[in-house]
Amino acid sequence: MCKGLVWHRSVLANGLRVLFFPKVSANTAQLAVAVKYGSNNEVESEAGVAHFLEHMLSGGSQERIEKSRSVESFGGSLNFYTDHEYTMSFADVLPESLPKAAGVLSELLFNSCFEEEKFVSEREIILHELSEERDDPSTVINELLLKTLFKHHAISRPIGGYPKTLKKLELSHLEAIHSAVYEPKNMILMLMGNLSNGQIQEVLKHFKDKSEQQKTPAAMVAVKQVYPQNMSKRVRRVSKEKRGLMQAYLNIGCQTVNTKSADAPKLDLISMILGGGTSSRLFIELREKRALTYDAAAVHIDGLDFGYINIGCAVKSVNVEKAQKLVFEELAKLRVEKVLEEELERNKKLMLKSILRGIDSPDSCQDILAYMEIQYSQENALVEYLERIKAVTTLDILNVAQKYLQEDNFVSVVLKPK
Repeated sequence: MCKGLVWHRSVLANGLRVLFFPKVSANTAQLAVAVKYGSNNEVESEAGVAHFLEHMLSGGSQERIEKSRSVESFGGSLNFYTDHEYTMSFADVLPESLPKAAGVLSELLFNSCFEEEKFVSEREIILHELSEERDDPSTVINELLLKTLFKHHAISRPIGGYPKTLKKLELSHLEAIHSAVYEPKNMILMLMGNLSNGQIQEVLKHFKDKSEQQKTPAAMVAVKQVYPQNMSKRVRRVSKEKRGLMQAYLNIGCQTVNTKSADAPKLDLISMILGGGTSSRLFIELREKRALTYDAAAVHIDGLDFGYINIGCAVKSVNVEKAQKLVFEELAKLRVEKVLEEELERNKKLMLKSILRGIDSPDSCQDILAYMEIQYSQENALVEYLERIKAVTTLDILNVAQKYLQEDNFVSVVLKPK
């Protein structure tokens, strides 16, 4: 079940963690660096600073812009993005060009020179990006759910921050955060694809001589989740209107646990049973039987200090109540009836397929490796996770459903046409 899912892990003298995941049949190679600084590490008054700094890596000076573009001259591509728990830099190249890409990426990550003019223009670009996200109903409804579900945790804030916080940021503050956070001991270097040992050593030359710059300020520590929070004080239902919509968006969610909990893999399976495919319960009930929606999905998302289930669908405004009622009926079934062995095994295989497909993909492999390293810090993490999935029983599903899926634990958010 878990063959070929172990990567090689080492830690350099400067604290940089290196993960090497060879794929002998691949025709390309990938180099990625995850910096353990994302939106969850920000204080509220600086929401969006991690994402802003990510933009500055490739666009913060004319030299940076030209250096980023140079990767395309040898057939490669370079990408940067921010998540809740890390910032990712990613290069996809032909194997023989990997050392060149490593040189470019190393300079972009460790160079502390930024230009005020580019800082101003990047802020405008980010504000346009936030405007586009506010036009996307899926983004708006997910942010509304998290804001309602988590009152005192950074996960409730959008990764890109808010216009009001971005407009207050100054370049000197970004430079201070860069100096504090972009250091080897706070990074994970990942090498994937068709690579030789010689190429690996050439890549490492660009990172071995980098050393610690200064200590991370105490203000950059994520607010820790205290679970369970006081559910009696939480708003159960939030409704918002938005112009330009043709239908209503409904999301239903509840808090769960972080990745270290023994219940986390069981909740992952529950989300798959509820809305992980065309044979899932919500897909059959809401789409096939009643034609209420095009799709109904459920996902369990967790991290170092948070966890939640998110169930979502889009329906006609007149059908919101009906759809919500059906979702809660399916949640109730999980609390009172054991799932069939056949259904459980089918969903285990679906989860395995999803993970293997992600590992095979050059666009997502680095995220799986980074996530596993940040959560568990060992090369057998994915294998052990899949073994925990394999060991889940029908009784486990029933017990966990009774523990977390009580209706009073859920909040519902609705985004309606105006």
